[in-house]
Amino acid sequence: NAITYIKTHTFYGHYLAELINQFIAQKEIDKQEIDFIASHGQTIFHQPDKLLTSQIGDGAAIAVKTGLPVICNFRTCDVALGGQGAPIVPIGDVHLFAEHRFCLNLGGIANISCKVNDERVIAYDTCASNLVLNKLAGHFNLDYDEGGKIAAQGKVHDDLLAELNSSWYYRKPYPKSLSGGWVNRVMLPIFNRFRVTPQGKLRTAVEHMAIQIATEINHIYEREGIPPNPEDSMLVTGGGALNTFLMERIADKAPVKVVIPDEDTVNFKEALIMGFIGVLRIREEVNCLSSVTGAKKDTVGGTIYYAD
Repeated sequence: NAITYIKTHTFYGHYLAELINQFIAQKEIDKQEIDFIASHGQTIFHQPDKLLTSQIGDGAAIAVKTGLPVICNFRTCDVALGGQGAPIVPIGDVHLFAEHRFCLNLGGIANISCKVNDERVIAYDTCASNLVLNKLAGHFNLDYDEGGKIAAQGKVHDDLLAELNSSWYYRKPYPKSLSGGWVNRVMLPIFNRFRVTPQGKLRTAVEHMAIQIATEINHIYEREGIPPNPEDSMLVTGGGALNTFLMERIADKAPVKVVIPDEDTVNFKEALIMGFIGVLRIREEVNCLSSVTGAKKDTVGGTIYYAD
């Protein structure tokens, strides 16, 4: 309900501020050297077709409790202009990881970006990722399937795989985006309908993700008129990049070279880019690309809160 939502938004902002202050103290960072905090927050509602997106974590609370400027609400301007508001990180892929034609992030949702040429980049959500794998790992009282070891022991269930691959979302042209709500309403009920071992469900989920990611790479080549090139590279980051078995299946299916960077980049690429998006906001430069989101124009997104 509304009061629970706004309380959570407010108190989560205060909690984030406490964590930030702890981090600054532990790392012995001089606050005078900090220009701002870029805080994405936690997405609760994301329905861009209804011009709606909401990330909780009150920026004003963070600013007041840390004494530092805070930039947040990076997606709202793009959504107001008819965009998907997602993915948001391709601006960083363009400027910070330009040597890779493709960048794949395996977070709760898998999203991919592609540098079509020097002037255009596209990006969108491809399929569910860790939101599904971690839920299925819960059958074993685990938070996640470390290295994909359990999935590797299972067998692909063909009927389950076929139904997963038949989702309407995969036929929808980009730009497009997914949410946790879609995973809960659409994907997880499919797994629940099939009498398959938990290992088999994990194995089938991994195969489904590898197939969808490879399929989308081929679709991008075709739709954008890019000659397929096995020497094109795809940088893979996010928690899923640490899932060895998932990465083996993606590398087997994908028509490009799969590159897994150092562990810091795997874990913190999106945080790094969020800081970069904040830099662009402060400089009043474009930080959200309409070629990615489908908005009416590029935007300079982000609300700025000052401590005083």
